[in-house]
Amino acid sequence: MVPVEVPNLHRSALVPLACVSDNYMKMRSCVWKIYRRECGREDLSVSAKLLLWAICERYRFETFSSHDAVSYYCKMIGVSRRTAGRAMKELIESEVVWCVLEGVEGRLRVSQASGRKHYLLVGLASEIYRES
Repeated sequence: MVPVEVPNLHRSALVPLACVSDNYMKMRSCVWKIYRRECGREDLSVSAKLLLWAICERYRFETFSSHDAVSYYCKMIGVSRRTAGRAMKELIESEVVWCVLEGVEGRLRVSQASGRKHYLLVGLASEIYRES
């Protein structure tokens, strides 16, 4: 969450404080709308779509992110660590999710092994505003 307005909300994973709502069901609905939209993409592999499902399923509104380890997502969707790593890289490169390290400004272009990572959904703030 950021305290200021964000330009290009549909291409950003940042969520301005102004669009944060206490309506959990509305926020959850927005996450699943993003999932359904992105699942229609033919350029994403099946493993990337499954990984996106796991990220959406584990999305937390306290942090506006999903911050489980990739190895946990592997167990959720039944793929190897290597396959999940490739799928995460695909989601990051396709601008479906952003990967950020807690306490560090900027985002990562690939998921790295150390540090507490947060996976943010691109376009969530835009979807929340659309629902308001």
